[in-house]
Amino acid sequence: MTSINAMKFDEFSGACVFDEERGWNDEGLKSLTVEKMKPVSWPKVVEEAGLVAVYGNTGTSTIGDELRHGIGKRLLKEYEKAASAAGGKPDKFLTIADVARLAFQTITDLKHTHIDQEMTGRYGFSTKDFIAGAYTSGGKKIEIKEGELVKKIDEMITWKARSKGPTAVFLNAGIIAGYEPREGFRVFHLCMIEHVCEAVQEIFLADGSGRDMTTVVFTEFANARKLPERRGKIDRVEGMTTMLRAILAAMRHDIGVSGDPNIICMDGRKPKNAEKMWLVNDHRAKLASEIVLAGDEGWVPRRRAGDLLEELVFEGGEFAKVEQGLMNSAKDPKALVRFLRGYGPGRPE
Repeated sequence: MTSINAMKFDEFSGACVFDEERGWNDEGLKSLTVEKMKPVSWPKVVEEAGLVAVYGNTGTSTIGDELRHGIGKRLLKEYEKAASAAGGKPDKFLTIADVARLAFQTITDLKHTHIDQEMTGRYGFSTKDFIAGAYTSGGKKIEIKEGELVKKIDEMITWKARSKGPTAVFLNAGIIAGYEPREGFRVFHLCMIEHVCEAVQEIFLADGSGRDMTTVVFTEFANARKLPERRGKIDRVEGMTTMLRAILAAMRHDIGVSGDPNIICMDGRKPKNAEKMWLVNDHRAKLASEIVLAGDEGWVPRRRAGDLLEELVFEGGEFAKVEQGLMNSAKDPKALVRFLRGYGPGRPE
């Protein structure tokens, strides 16, 4: 139950927008939330290589956490290896395509680990033993040949029949989005179900249970753009407005997509490597979604909403100043507040 989304604005920049809802615990009477997209380029990689990357996971949240940590750890290890070989900062490091392949290998290894743990705990032997056709227990060699057992293990490894057991491992898909100096900003789709790691050819990628709604909004936006724009000349404010508009649509219509939106922006043109990625994942993200909603529903002029969104998300504007700007731009600030809190008509009279 999630909505993870990435959009390429141009060759240098793009953004990710995602929700924070995961599920409802009936016994504890509380909503369970998790950050579904996080940076996997740790500070040393960002500062020395100028590479910024984010991984987002849809599926089992604990698997997603394992993957994000595993990808980040692996990426740092690769950088330290390259730096050691170069005797300092390497002239060239991994591209985002390389990071995607590294992430896919991490996903594959994690799948093998979890399946092996399940098999060892249940049957006493590993995937390697199963492929070899026998295992050793108590000093005795035991062949793995019983028909029903072989069938169950084959399903566990391949998930051909889509049985419930391995669902937590296989039912995961992900997004790698990021920037590095040689190839610029790129987005990749990874899937554990179909075993794919592929570059996204469109300007956007939407995944998770909310994609039925977000894809509609993204597609309408892309179809209204000229070909050069669709190939990577998207106005960043229009792009961010569309991303927030899409996730708001998913929150209205898809169960399990809820909470406040979270935003991660990347821009390779920033002079300092540490500034090339920034997170807007607090009350500012909520305000950003309210600015888009106010503009769409006619409470403030759309041009003014765009200016406020740019100030808040891309220029580091202060929350209080931008919020006051939103209120000052509304014909009826009190009615706007009531509307944003769920009361009153959808549009001002």
